Amino acid sequence: MDLKKTFDNICALPDSIGAIMVTDAGDIVRASGDLREIHEGRHLAHLMKDVAQLVRIVQPEAKTITRVTVSRQSGVSIVATPHQSHVFGVKLAHR
Repeated sequence: MDLKKTFDNICALPDSIGAIMVTDAGDIVRASGDLREIHEGRHLAHLMKDVAQLVRIVQPEAKTITRVTVSRQSGVSIVATPHQSHVFGVKLAHR
């Protein structure tokens, strides 16, 4: 699946209020909705790197991370997924 189609599919998720695709370095490739600030892209890329390091500490045999979810009590979550040297993030509002 190409990156544009992957991004479009993420934007179409139910309850999505924003989506972002960044490079591993945190540069924004595409953004929509409520996830479009430059610092959000960089934070997302850094989060994935930090989580990967934590996973290697806890579970050294782990090879990849498939998804990271950060939730707030306010009913908003951000789900990040690495794919082809990019990080895809989606901001979800829970009803």
